[in-house]
Amino acid sequence: MSLYSEFLADAKEMIADFGVAGSADGGDITFSCLISDPAVQTVLEAGGYCERTQYSVRVPAVTASWSLPDGSTGASAALLSGGVPIPSLGQGKKIVAGGKTVRITTQTYKPASAWITLIVIDDNQ
Repeated sequence: MSLYSEFLADAKEMIADFGVAGSADGGDITFSCLISDPAVQTVLEAGGYCERTQYSVRVPAVTASWSLPDGSTGASAALLSGGVPIPSLGQGKKIVAGGKTVRITTQTYKPASAWITLIVIDDNQ
C-alpha cells in the first residue's frame, strides 16, 4: 500500500470528524473540507492600505467521488485529476467553504500528498 493511500484514508477520517460543507462551480461540485480561523492582515492595494481576511481551506486530494460514513458527500467528483487539482480549485476561482463565499488566491498541492491546500480571501475584498 502506498503512503498516499494511507494518508488519504487519514485525511478522509479527519474530514468525517471535523469537515464543513464546501462547493465549487456554483454548487455543481460539492465536497467536505477543513477551514481555518480567519487571519486578518494589512495589505497595500492600489487605493492604499486595507485589511484582508484570509483562510486556509484543505480538501482531500481524491481522484474519485466518495461518501462519508454517515452517507453524506465527501466529494461529488474527483478533486485531483491527472496528478493536479481540478481547474475549479484554481487561483481566482470562487468556492463556498463553511458557508463563506471566498476567492482562491493560492493553491498548493505536492505530488502524492493527501491534501490540496487553498489560501482564500473573503469574496468582497
